[in-house]
Amino acid sequence: NLFALLHLLVHRLVIMAVVKWTQRLLLAALCGEISGQGHGHVDQCPGAVNVIGRGSATLVATKVNMPNFPAGPVDNMNGIVMPGMWGRAYFADQCTNGTYDNNQYASIPLLGKKFTYNTDVSQAGCGCNAALYLVSMRQNIEVSGCDDYYCDANSVCGVRCDEIDIQEANKFAWHSAMHRFDDGNGLATGLGGWVRDNHFEMTPAEYGPGGRCIDTNSLFKVEVSFPANDQGSLISMDMKLSQHGKLCDISWSMDSYSGDPGFEHLSNSLAEGMTPVISYWKASDMLWLDGPGAGGGPCQQDDMACGTAPSFSGFAIEDLEASNLYP
Repeated sequence: NLFALLHLLVHRLVIMAVVKWTQRLLLAALCGEISGQGHGHVDQCPGAVNVIGRGSATLVATKVNMPNFPAGPVDNMNGIVMPGMWGRAYFADQCTNGTYDNNQYASIPLLGKKFTYNTDVSQAGCGCNAALYLVSMRQNIEVSGCDDYYCDANSVCGVRCDEIDIQEANKFAWHSAMHRFDDGNGLATGLGGWVRDNHFEMTPAEYGPGGRCIDTNSLFKVEVSFPANDQGSLISMDMKLSQHGKLCDISWSMDSYSGDPGFEHLSNSLAEGMTPVISYWKASDMLWLDGPGAGGGPCQQDDMACGTAPSFSGFAIEDLEASNLYP
């Protein structure tokens, strides 16, 4: 009868749905979306790293990358921080499992300072983004849609704050950028996609796999300086990339930003102290970072071949002196 036929049809549909879901789980596991490449178990408190010139900094890993989207794990192996895909971690003064508290996040004043570290982006291809940046998380009192008080200039979790991108990179492209809290586009510089005045600060021959100055198949050093004038205002954001054994380095300066004339907002945020954030994510539409731009950019399409996790290590902070300013 009709009832029996409907019951049989529903039963078969349920079985088909279960089979399809099982196939998706198996495929995801084979592709690494459940293992280290994707949304694995997140240890909220993956340990601490040493920051020369400051001391120990505890890491706090988020469990929510975006609202309704889980984060990936962040590993810490003896001070080498390795974010898995969709992983994001914050420098903090302490970490309490099960609780996120903005008052626990590190508030590191970097105005008049130089911040250095090492990074390895050798496995991050087109469409992958290994990032280290600064945001005003300690000062943010809104819990955010990620339940961890995260904020940035693009309101990823629903809360905006000033943001300074020291590194958004893969093995083909590099961006450093400034964002006032209400300027998601900001001012970007580097190699790939859309940058200041459509001018790349380096070429693929200088930065990339086998690069003359930075061979991204290997670890290299990142230095960012925030010199200030006598009035305590930021003069510029000065970048330098270098690598052991190479005869050249890559350096450039960002000394103006129309979104924040005179660096009023960013000067205050750097003086008050910002929280370093480490993350790894991917997208099929990341040509703003690694695409051709106005011409000569490294990636024609974002295939998201992101490989194993990037690494960040060797953190240090020091005071700037006049003789240290560059470029």
